[in-house]
Amino acid sequence: MAIKSLRSRLILLLVGLLALVLLAVFVAVYTSTSLSAERQASRQLELGARVFRSVLDARARELTTATQILAADFGFRQAVASGDLPTISSALDNQARRIGADLAMFFDAEGALRIASSPNDDGQVSIQAIAELSPQALVAVIDQQPYLLVDAVLRAPLPVGEVAMAFRLDQTLADELRELTGLDIRFVSSQDGKVVHSLSTLPALQGGPVEQSSGNQTLSLGGERYQSVQLTLLQQTPYAVQVQLVSPLRDLLASFTALKRELLLITLVALLASSLLAVWLAGSLARPVATLAEAARRIGRGDYQFRVWLKRRRADELGMLADSIDLMREGIAEREQQLAHNALHDPLTGLPNLGMVRERLQSAIAGGQSGVLVQCNLDELPQLVKAHGQDLVDNLVCQSAERLMAAQPPGSLLAWQPGSGFVLLLDGRGLNDAVLVVDRLLTLLADKLQIEQHKLRPQWLAGLVEWPRQGSNVTELLRQASMALADAEPGDHRIAVYQAQRDEAYQRRLQLARDIAYAPRHQELSVVYQPKLALANGQVPQVEALMRWQHQGLGPIRPDEFIVLAEQTGSIALLTQWVLDAVLTQVRDWLSRGIELQVAMNISALDLEDPAFPERVERALAEHQVAPRYLSLEVTESALMREPERSLASLQRLRDSGISLAVDDYGTGYSSLAMLKSLPVQYLKIDKSFVLQLTEGSDDAVIVRSTIELAHNMGLAVIAEGIETEESLRWLQQRGCDYAQGYFVSRPVAAEVLETWLSEASSRFAYLAEGTQTD
Repeated sequence: MAIKSLRSRLILLLVGLLALVLLAVFVAVYTSTSLSAERQASRQLELGARVFRSVLDARARELTTATQILAADFGFRQAVASGDLPTISSALDNQARRIGADLAMFFDAEGALRIASSPNDDGQVSIQAIAELSPQALVAVIDQQPYLLVDAVLRAPLPVGEVAMAFRLDQTLADELRELTGLDIRFVSSQDGKVVHSLSTLPALQGGPVEQSSGNQTLSLGGERYQSVQLTLLQQTPYAVQVQLVSPLRDLLASFTALKRELLLITLVALLASSLLAVWLAGSLARPVATLAEAARRIGRGDYQFRVWLKRRRADELGMLADSIDLMREGIAEREQQLAHNALHDPLTGLPNLGMVRERLQSAIAGGQSGVLVQCNLDELPQLVKAHGQDLVDNLVCQSAERLMAAQPPGSLLAWQPGSGFVLLLDGRGLNDAVLVVDRLLTLLADKLQIEQHKLRPQWLAGLVEWPRQGSNVTELLRQASMALADAEPGDHRIAVYQAQRDEAYQRRLQLARDIAYAPRHQELSVVYQPKLALANGQVPQVEALMRWQHQGLGPIRPDEFIVLAEQTGSIALLTQWVLDAVLTQVRDWLSRGIELQVAMNISALDLEDPAFPERVERALAEHQVAPRYLSLEVTESALMREPERSLASLQRLRDSGISLAVDDYGTGYSSLAMLKSLPVQYLKIDKSFVLQLTEGSDDAVIVRSTIELAHNMGLAVIAEGIETEESLRWLQQRGCDYAQGYFVSRPVAAEVLETWLSEASSRFAYLAEGTQTD
């Protein structure tokens, strides 16, 4: 038989649910005792493992500091450079005793062990195996015993040797770790699976076998159960070093036995008390809930003409719920009245909002009327909010609205829309008349205002668009008014009229930003090459690859236009990869036909900031089977200054791969000599702005000559771009410039045209080699 009474169902539900919960909790806790104990032991082992790592890291840092101090010592490096073995041995022994190291070693530049000094043992040292433990240290097996070891390279200034310091993983360390973690420790060194050295803080564990395990395991030793974890410090055939951490389970299991008894008693008492409470609670909830449910149904039907109350005044949640429902009833009634007004009015100023402007403008356009739409807003509104706060700006807007309402032309509509400002609809007026009206209103708004303790003279700007001459779509007219407002400036140009050509430029940028990602797919991109002439012999060892974009609809797009857009829209990595593949494909073709040219290409700051960029370049070289020496990458000074650390790391990785690097447009950025000195580049490219007007005695000539001398002193080759006359070419040759690039040498040309040009270049510029010999 179904139970219809809410009270009875609540009693049965509460008692039954609580009984099930208590039974489930009791059974789960009772049956999972061993598992919980093992989990606690596992957590202790995890903590112990972290402490173990921390101790080893601390020892490693101590060794690292001492080793680096010794490696940096000028006298020690002099002794190494001169091969003074007694001095080296004495320095090693002193440093080892100072920090308590068990072993100090010196290796020569070929990696051979020359000196091994041990404060506790003067015997021979044999290093059997070594492996990386962390970024700071290594674990090594030396004379069948495990050591913690760090090393440092000695430079004077080239590498002349290597020094290493080591701590023995001994019983003292094991006892120290046991005090820190509360866990027993065992160190095991093995060779070919056989234990050659073992020590432990737990006697029962001392002679146990070495088992390979990747996780926690349970051991039985001497009748006791233990949880253990094994860490591998070294695994280099035939040697291995493991550390085993062990936690006993007996104490944890004993604590859970008492918990079982307490849990049983708590379960029985809680079940009895909750049953009595459920009977009382069900009765006190059922009656008021029914009353409130009826009130909710009436509100749902739209009946707000009654008061929600309970027969007995209650101070609990049900009483609060009754009061809240009654307040909700009143609030809904008020809001329904307010919604109709707010739908078309701004709550701050009381003026119509953009919704009413849209309706009025749509009606005017549909009725064949003409007029002018005006958008007016505060200049530097965000700065005003930051300086004075939103409340003061809201007060300013309200006072400005009062001024406009008092002076607005008859028949016009004045509205306020947060974010857009005042919107004024001038029906039936021409553009010239509207400009005069708006100018008068802006003059009125610019009068001094007293708001709280502040005296302000706000600057308002306005944008105008005329309909239907410049548009008949409401959304489009509002957008055009916003664009005109963006063109307005404080002062004489505080009023701006929408200009279609400005809109066309904006739409062009949008189209290019959208289409740039699809340019490679539509085969709109191409590469041209501009030679770099060696001024010493008139040969052409290198060319620069330049990307060109022939848009299907807009025609040729200037690189300085679409490269900036690519960086702003995140498409620059796609373009860089396309150019890289195109260049390497061409280089591979040239090499197959005996043409050896190094090709330089420009990369963006965003490319350098991507840690994966060097790897992509290396992968592309491997895929196209091109040696790194045939590729050169050029980066501007400004790109290097964005993220210097990331850029330097990427450049170093590229240089280590064998790729040539150049600083492009040098002299236009803000890089310091210290920054330039730290860059792993081979070429310095002088910006063409210094070369175009190159005459002896000019400021540009002084800058170029100084740059050439500076670059040569730093071991860099100099490339001058923008060479347009033979006089400039000869001037640069006489000043020792290495390479020249510009229209006088050759314009950027396609690959097949370049090949023809190269066959003629040797004879054309032969006089450069003759001039060098004469000099």
